[in-house]
Amino acid sequence: MRNSISKMNPVLRKLLISTTGVLVVLIFWGLLSLRYHPLILPSPYETLQALCGLWTSGALWTNLIITLRRTIIGYALGFMLGCLLALLLQTSKVLSELLRPIITMVQVIPPIIWVVLAVIWFGIADDLTPVFLILIVTFPVAFINVFNGLESIDQHLVEMAKLYRCPNRKMITKIYLPALSPHLVSAASLGISLAWKSTIFAEYIGSSKGIGYALSRANSYLETDKLFAWTLVLIVFMLIGEYGILQPLKKRITRWNLHDQHS
Repeated sequence: MRNSISKMNPVLRKLLISTTGVLVVLIFWGLLSLRYHPLILPSPYETLQALCGLWTSGALWTNLIITLRRTIIGYALGFMLGCLLALLLQTSKVLSELLRPIITMVQVIPPIIWVVLAVIWFGIADDLTPVFLILIVTFPVAFINVFNGLESIDQHLVEMAKLYRCPNRKMITKIYLPALSPHLVSAASLGISLAWKSTIFAEYIGSSKGIGYALSRANSYLETDKLFAWTLVLIVFMLIGEYGILQPLKKRITRWNLHDQHS
């Protein structure tokens, strides 16, 4: 059995192992749900029924689109702010010494404090509270990764390129991008995960729309099946983002860097 699995196509083998793992979880979940009331642990079937109900009522797509919009806006702002600060601090040692401790302070403050402050400042706002929290949580991640990427660039190579009057376009594609791309992908991978979780957290506490708000309502009305259904939606979209977008992006950038090094 082990030999037959090891001889399979790598993609099929990975899919088989992953599917087996999911089936084991579902079987264990189903057996465990037989011992408890649905209010405590709904079965996979009851959760699927709740998910179908969210689909047919339109609540699934309505809340999902709102949460995705907030996540994209907040992370885009946080990523741009982090990149701009990294570029700015690289050009000035004084600014770096002045602002680095402040950025570190922003990073170590727990998100719950930022959510509470956002609710105090903005109230139960539709977009402001989630977008504010995403920006605050993600911009230090982008800043640190881009700043480290800029520091990793070989300055002797940059000076040599300037000496030989290398075009700016070639300097960007041959020097800056290969050095920065792994750090940018790392910032995107970690930042998007934090942004998604921050959106749900902010919506749960300080919003009247979105998946986080739907989770809050399900919890308040003891609709555990809907709570599990929304959790499945979150898991699926996290997996799509990680394995459908970020992992292929990482592989493509790695291949691009290797090709660039050998060219």
